[in-house]
Amino acid sequence: MAIGNIPLFYSGVSIDKYVIMPNHVHMIILLQGDTTDGKPVQSLSTIIGQLKRYVTKQVGYPIWQKSFYDRVIRDEKDYKDYWQYIDENPLKWAQDEYYI
Repeated sequence: MAIGNIPLFYSGVSIDKYVIMPNHVHMIILLQGDTTDGKPVQSLSTIIGQLKRYVTKQVGYPIWQKSFYDRVIRDEKDYKDYWQYIDENPLKWAQDEYYI
């Protein structure tokens, strides 16, 4: 699976949690490797871009929007809130504005 393979290609990157929804994906991605200037070894844009290219190649046609939404998890409460959101999002799919 493309998401599960991300840590194999990027040092210091792990996927802590994810859920694949019918029309979007939620992930908690941990960027833990730092260079001497304090920036992550790979940018989130690079990681997501490569994921999108890989999946598009596997499917045979583009399925992604051009951009993505990201949030920085700043503390333990944020982390728990996002974790819970990812857990509960599939249960709320029928109430989503894009539900079909």
